[in-house]
This record gives sequence, C-alpha cells and structure tokens, in this order.
Amino acid sequence: MIREPLPRDPLGQKLCSIFGTYRWMTIEGDTDDATVPNWRTVDNYPLRPRSLWQRWQDAAQLVGVRFGNTTTYALLDIDAGSDYLSRLDDIKAVLETIGIVRTVAIRSSWNGGLHLYIPLPDVYPTFDVACSLKYCLESQGFKLAEGQLETFPNVKSYAHWWKGQFSEYHAHRLPLQPGSGSAMLNQDYQPISGDLSRFFWSWQFAARSQDVEALGAALKHGRDQHRKRPKLRSHPVDRWRLDLEAEIEEGWSDHGQTNGLLKSIACYGRVFERLAGQELIDYTVRIAVSRPGFEQWCKHQAQIQKKATAWARAAEKYYWPLGDVGQRDKECLTINYNAVRAQEAVTRIKEAVIQLATSGQLLNGVAERARQIARVARASLKTIYKNSTLWHPEQWCVIAQPAGDTADSREANVDPSESLKPSRLSGITHLPDLMKGVRDEARPEKAFTPGGKGGCRGDGGYPQADGGVL
Repeated sequence: MIREPLPRDPLGQKLCSIFGTYRWMTIEGDTDDATVPNWRTVDNYPLRPRSLWQRWQDAAQLVGVRFGNTTTYALLDIDAGSDYLSRLDDIKAVLETIGIVRTVAIRSSWNGGLHLYIPLPDVYPTFDVACSLKYCLESQGFKLAEGQLETFPNVKSYAHWWKGQFSEYHAHRLPLQPGSGSAMLNQDYQPISGDLSRFFWSWQFAARSQDVEALGAALKHGRDQHRKRPKLRSHPVDRWRLDLEAEIEEGWSDHGQTNGLLKSIACYGRVFERLAGQELIDYTVRIAVSRPGFEQWCKHQAQIQKKATAWARAAEKYYWPLGDVGQRDKECLTINYNAVRAQEAVTRIKEAVIQLATSGQLLNGVAERARQIARVARASLKTIYKNSTLWHPEQWCVIAQPAGDTADSREANVDPSESLKPSRLSGITHLPDLMKGVRDEARPEKAFTPGGKGGCRGDGGYPQADGGVL
C-alpha cells in the first residue's frame, strides 16, 4: 500500500489524518459568495494530502470531503433558521445515551449554521456510525431533513456494486477554513476563535471522554436495527444470491478471507452475471480489489490476478449460468481449492515415479529419491514426503509392463479434464504377499510391524527385494 506524503506542518498532518483518509469525490467551491457556495464535485482524480492542506489554507476557495468505509468522527449539521438551533442541549443529551459524552461545536460559515463534531475514540465502520446516529435521534423525536438537521455520515442508499454502481456518503466542508466564516463556539454557542490548534486540542479531549463501552453497544444495535427486514418468501436461489451479495459487499474484515471471498465473487459472476473465460477472471479481480478492507487485510494483493484466475476457472467448471442446463449431476457442490491442488500434486508425483522407474533412472536412497521426484513432479519436499507411500523404497514396488500394453494406451488417451478425479496408475502394482501385514515366509525376520516408517525406522516397514524395483 502506497502512503501519500503528508504536509510538513504538524497542523496540516493532523488535519489530513482526520479528514483526508478518503480522497475521492471531494467537493470544492468559491468564497465569492460564501453564503451560497457553488459546490462542485471533483470526480476525475483523488485529492492528495498536501493538496488538501494547501486548499484548506486558500481563503479564495472552499474544500470538502466524504467518508470512506471507516471513520474516526461524525458530525451533525444544523442550518441557520432551523428549529433545532434552540434545542442543542437536548440533542447533546440524546447523544449521551449512546456514549457520546462530549462534542466540539463550530459555526460552519458566515450564514450562522452550526456543525456539531463528534470525535470518536477509535476507528469504526462508517455505516454503523451512520445507523446509530439516525436511530438515536429519530427515536427521541428528532426528524432528519435537509436544511433542518442532517447527520454525517448519512445512511446512504444501497448500491448495486455488481452492476458497476457505487454510492457515496454525503460530503461536508472542512472546519475553520480562512475566509469561510467558520469559528469555534463556547458553551453559550458564541464564536471565540478560528484557531486550528485549539480545535484539535478540544477534539482530542472529546475523543478521550467518550463512553467506549456504551458507544460500541450502540453501534451494533444501530446496524442490527437497520438490517431488520420482512422475512423473505422467495426461491432458495434468491436467498443464495442475497447471501452472496451480502458477503461480497462486506469485503475483508480480517486476514485469511481471500479464498472465501474470491470463491463467492467468481461464483456470483458465473451464475448470475453469466460470465466465462477472461471476462469472469477480469470481473473477479475488479470486484475483489474494490471491496472494503482489501488493502488493509488481504495479504495476497500481489497475487490477486493469479488467485482470481484459479477461482474463476474452478467456478466455471463447477457452476453454470442461472437457467442453463447443468453440467454436473450433484447440486451445490462445494469447491475445495486446496483439495484440487493436493490431488493435482498426487497425480504429478505418480506420473514422475512411473516415468523414472520405467526408464531405470529412479534412485534408491530415500532422500535422493525424494529430491529427484520433487524436481520432476514440480512439488515441494513437504508434499513429496506427505505422499511417501507413492514412492518410498520400502512401501511400493513397480512392475514394468511391455511396450504396447493396453494400460499404456489407456493412460495416453486420458482426457486432461479427468485429472481432478482419483485415477488408477497403470504400471504400479502392490504385491499381495508383501502388503497388509503378510509375513514373508522366505524372510521371517522381515515381518511387518504396524506403524513402521520404512527405511526411516530400520527394518520395521514393508519388506522389499533389493533395489526396491522388480
């Protein structure tokens, strides 16, 4: 993750650390008529931290920002002329019920509106904060409406990200910009200062004063309240689709979730978007990198293209577009990517053993043989030893078959798509008189000992003739 350089000024650094975390879709306006700014959305490039600081200092223009997926603050906007300007103490009392003990009040502009900032003690999901503020105020009779009382972040509308649609939180102007008329307010809500250092001192004091336990419970309750919906009375496919959409929309919340999310995205693209081939791969990558928490939690950002390709191909094999005739008999087959890779490794090891044994190049020593098979099978030594029964000198034996044998011809004509299925290896046969604990009458001292590890534990393994290859 590339970090943009911050301003040299400590106040600029503090301003960008709070208000500059989400740099897209910022707003700007002129101060020629500050009472009615001609706000414009900057949607063609992100606003870098140093540029944000420069624009904040410019008295000739106004600048505003939006919220990202997480936030360390919120604010209430009460416009001039609103009935709620006379009920500020009531609003602050209501906020205390969800753990917001202290706020920072400023005059937003020359027109006399008020912004009530709510510094938070930690980083919280933005949507949880929005829901908590909304239901907290509405439950006490406060009506949220433009020009009267607004919450930032707002409870934004649901966007169909799978259709390329994205919704943004509402933008707000930055506090205390020179020339904007913004100023801090005292306890009687009278302007006292426009000093940014005093604002940050009050901010830090308020953040430390919040009731963390009560706030955490309120955030969970607010999100749960918003999620309440009438019970679904629909087809199981509709429920499946909604479950996938909910899972993908949440994105990453911790490490170790990459494979699960890529599977869901690829499955959704294949079934509901009817994608295949490179289009499905591109779709899986595009949706994955746009999900919340990708940069913070995903440890496979450099390999996202490779992993998305593997999952897209797996989804294309096991799923089909909704409404088409199924390509397999079993429904709801779970794709186990690790199992597929393990089976592919077993197949390569078997093929390598047959190749080396039939050509007379298979080494006798355990360690030498393991390294030799690892090179030919393109597998790690850990995988080789995990499948030691396929090659260990005292646990297997190979009987070479004559040229032109029907088993060889069948092996040559195997469909590559069948490689994921368990296969029988032609040319490898376990001798019945040497397996399953059967005593070798010719060598009674070589009786099978349960739990033996072959050559690694002396003579306690499966007895073999000298050389290990018959």
